[in-house]
Amino acid sequence: MARCAVCGADVEKTNPEETDYREEEYAVAQVEYEGETYAFCSEEHRDAFTENPAEYA
Repeated sequence: MARCAVCGADVEKTNPEETDYREEEYAVAQVEYEGETYAFCSEEHRDAFTENPAEYA
């Protein structure tokens, strides 16, 4: 389990089709920044992070 780097929502990093976590929100996007992987609940939040990663990291 991870938190969306932008809004703080809980997201599961693993695709729910590959696990038993079908009830969890799936991290639809992930970005690596300075050696750390950040998870996001939406592509819009991924884009916001990519535009200004220092604000969210």
